[in-house]
Amino acid sequence: MCELSEFQKKKLLYIYETFYDVNRDGKIDWDDFDLAIKKICKVNNWTEEQLKNAESTLQCIWKGLCNLADDNKDKEVTKDEWLKMWKDCQSQIVSGNFPEWLKNYMDFMFDVSDTSGDGIIDQDEFTTAYVVYGVSKDTCAKAFHKVSDAGKTLLTKEEFCQLWHDYILSDDPTARGNFLFGGF
Repeated sequence: MCELSEFQKKKLLYIYETFYDVNRDGKIDWDDFDLAIKKICKVNNWTEEQLKNAESTLQCIWKGLCNLADDNKDKEVTKDEWLKMWKDCQSQIVSGNFPEWLKNYMDFMFDVSDTSGDGIIDQDEFTTAYVVYGVSKDTCAKAFHKVSDAGKTLLTKEEFCQLWHDYILSDDPTARGNFLFGGF
């Protein structure tokens, strides 16, 4: 297994703190996922059925995350457990095989962001999705400019997954994938 670089750790802790530890209590637990569902549902004006589907999807993601990261089985994922999981998964991701929970989460995040359902996340959708997690509109605008290569690249699901891959693995501070989640 490869060690995570300091740069990778910084990025992974950014998404831990911004997108996973939603209630900002220093750990990831089911309460964070439940809070995320409520925020996303409110912003997207989801129906009760859409809410139930999201809950079901995130319960599967949570169980998968716990299986890989929750070493002491206390139903909480600490920052240390989070980083260890990424270190352990790195070679799998290099070969293009994301852990199942992460594939499901990527699909979920893409679908939540692509509110028009056209298979492309535009800047307004990107901003709306990430502001829910506390990323500023200005940061979202700058990040979208980077990930879309100044509008030259459409943010399709395939591109979204490639950028996610790059975010996790890249040590190049200028790589487009580093801006997929706003900043770090």
